[in-house]
Amino acid sequence: MFKNLIALGGLLLTLFSFPLLAQQTATPDDPAQTGQRMGRSRGMQQYQAGDPTTRAQRMTDQMTKQLGLDEATSKKVYDLTLARAQKVDAIQKGTDDNKTKSQALKANADDFKTKLKGILTPDQFTKFEAMRGRMGRGRGNGGPAGEKSDPGQE
Repeated sequence: MFKNLIALGGLLLTLFSFPLLAQQTATPDDPAQTGQRMGRSRGMQQYQAGDPTTRAQRMTDQMTKQLGLDEATSKKVYDLTLARAQKVDAIQKGTDDNKTKSQALKANADDFKTKLKGILTPDQFTKFEAMRGRMGRGRGNGGPAGEKSDPGQE
């Protein structure tokens, strides 16, 4: 009886230990496994974004498709978005404090919006504002004008 109880206990211990052996160990090269993810709540991390030309091209392609831009307008929009993306990178990589960076980013965004308004037709600009509002909600921004629901976040 006692031997059967020990054998049963050993068998159960073995069965329950197999899932523990199947767990993967974290490697220092894999940030997904070490818990180092990019995000606002992760504290001070180095700014990492895609290449400015890639970001500008992706935004221009999306705007061309959704706003029905012609080739000449699309080129102007690309040049403007590229300049904006390069300024954003320069601001983010700077040594200023977060409040100063936030103010510089807002000024850059306002400048972009003003220049874009001069390139697009009024109808296209209205569609752009609506498109921007839809995209912004996923990042914590508010309605169609892109107002932020939490003014302390950027």
